[in-house]
Amino acid sequence: MNATNDLSPSRATPGWPIIGHEGAVRTLARAIESGQVHHAYLLAGPAGIGRTTLAFLLAQALLCEGAAEQRPCGTCRSCQRIARRVHPDVTRIGLDTGAEEAKQVSIDQVRELRASLSLRPLEGAWRVAIVDDAERLSREAADALLKTLEEPPPYAVLVLVAEDAQALPETIRSRCQTIVLQPLPIPVVARALEVRGAAPELANRLARETRGRIALAFRLVSDEAARVQREKRVAEVIAAMTEPLAAIGFARRLAEQYRRGRRAEVLSSLQLALELWRDALWLAADPSAPIVHEDARTTLERFARRCGIAGACAGLSATLQALADLEANVQARLALDAAMVTWAEVSRCA
Repeated sequence: MNATNDLSPSRATPGWPIIGHEGAVRTLARAIESGQVHHAYLLAGPAGIGRTTLAFLLAQALLCEGAAEQRPCGTCRSCQRIARRVHPDVTRIGLDTGAEEAKQVSIDQVRELRASLSLRPLEGAWRVAIVDDAERLSREAADALLKTLEEPPPYAVLVLVAEDAQALPETIRSRCQTIVLQPLPIPVVARALEVRGAAPELANRLARETRGRIALAFRLVSDEAARVQREKRVAEVIAAMTEPLAAIGFARRLAEQYRRGRRAEVLSSLQLALELWRDALWLAADPSAPIVHEDARTTLERFARRCGIAGACAGLSATLQALADLEANVQARLALDAAMVTWAEVSRCA
C-alpha cells in the first residue's frame, strides 16, 4: 500500500513535531492508535527532506511512555533517549555507521541488525530497526534483510529509508508499506527557518537552494561553516563549467574522491552541477527566469549569454550521463572525464 503526503502546513498532527509530511504522519499515527502497525515501512524521497527524522519520530511514538493521545511526547525518558540515539530498543544502520568511506550497507551490518531483532525488547513493547541508505544494500545484505522481512518477530518494526523506492528489489518493496515524501513548498521552508531565527533573506535563499529539503535547510541555517563550504562548492562547480582547465582539475578531484570511496560526495557535487547547468539553461532562455542559485545569477547569466541554450543543454546532458554512468558502475575516471570534455567544449565556445 502506498501513501502520499499532504503538504498543507495547516493540518499538522498533534504530538508529532515535524513540519510538513502531514499525510505521512497521519498514516503512521493512525496505525499506532488502531494497533495495526505494519511490520515494515519504506520512507522514500530525496535526501534532506526529513526521512530519517520521521523514522526516529515513529520510534518515539511506538516507545513513548506518555499518555496515548500525546505520543510522541518528546519529554519522557524513552523519547529523550531516542532523540539522543541511545535507546537500547532502537537500532540504526546505514553507510555512515559502517566502515569509513563505505560504498554499500554490508552483510555484517544487517547480520548485527538481525541479531538485535532476535532479542525481545529490553524496555518497551517494540524493537525498531532503521535502515538508512536502503538502496545501497549489498546483494548479500538485501537477501539477509529479506529473511527478516519475510518472518519478522511480532515485536519488530523495520523502517527502511531510501531516495528511490524503485532502487530496492521488488521482493523487499512488496513487504513494506511505502510512504513517499516530497520536498516542501519553498515558502513553508523559508517560514520555518525564520522561526529558527534566520534573517528573511538567508531563509529565502536557503529554502530555494535546498529546493524544499527542510532537513538540509535546517542543517545549513544552524551551521555557518557548512554554508561557507557549500558556497565554495558552488564557486568550484561554476569555475569548472566556465573554464576548461578548471574542468580538468574538477574531474581529477572527483575521480580521486570516488577512488577513495567517497561516492556520496561525488554524487552530491554532480547533483549541484545539475542545478547550476539547469539555472544556466533557464537564463539562456529567459534572463529574468527564477533560478535556484540566485546569488550566482550575475555570473551564470553572463555565461548563459555566451553558451546559449544549446551549450547549456549539452552541459546538462553530459552531467546527467556521468551520473548514469556512475550508477551503472562505469569506471569513474572515464565517466567524469567524458563529462568534463563536454563542459570544456561548451566553455571554449562561450
